[in-house]
Amino acid sequence: MKIVTFSHYKEINDEVLKDSYAIVIDLLRATSTMICAISNGAKRIIPVEKIEEARLFKKLDESVLLGGERGGLKIEGFDLDNSPLSYKQEVVFGKTIVFTTTNGTRALKMAAGAKRTFLGSFINAQKTAEYIIKEALHYNIDTISIVCAGTEEKFTLEDILCAGYFVDLFKENLPDVFLDDLSLASHVLYKKFENDPHEILKYSYHYSHLKRLGFEADLEFCLKKDFVDCVCEYENLIVEKV
Repeated sequence: MKIVTFSHYKEINDEVLKDSYAIVIDLLRATSTMICAISNGAKRIIPVEKIEEARLFKKLDESVLLGGERGGLKIEGFDLDNSPLSYKQEVVFGKTIVFTTTNGTRALKMAAGAKRTFLGSFINAQKTAEYIIKEALHYNIDTISIVCAGTEEKFTLEDILCAGYFVDLFKENLPDVFLDDLSLASHVLYKKFENDPHEILKYSYHYSHLKRLGFEADLEFCLKKDFVDCVCEYENLIVEKV
């Protein structure tokens, strides 16, 4: 099995992607938030790139919830922001959510050419890795692509750290895993800071930006591992529970 990691969505190699299972990571916060919403009973999530697209869905169906952010903050007129803590069961259960963020929803669109595309985060990594391993072995898939969303079309430390945790899970449970250089680097970084990711991320750009905006609780939530028992897949332009 080969693990290939892309530092942000604009670096995706379509030739590699098309024969692989992909995991898209926007740890702070888009994939963490979507996974949380689905685990709390949201019927489905429709990721879109533009604010205008989301508003059009609302015009066509008033029952949908609009969620997302620009610059880390709630979009004017939207029902929800990009905080996983906003997507409580009493708010999202049975609902369709139309969701747009600066990086995460774009990364999902770019990764849609994979054989299957999953959402990744610390919060559900083990369950997602277990599912992918089982499916990949059954269907003889020989490549797993980890797509980091990045921030402002650049490398971002938190996504790479989470990618390293996925690499760790795959190394523990798959024979003869080959890692490309970025997968190897992400794994080394993760192993150094696995017990306290805040120790390194407190120096990083996006983590610090969210902390300045007052989202300390979101940072704590998104950096906890494996307390969500939910695997989410992006297929036919929709995120749903597997």
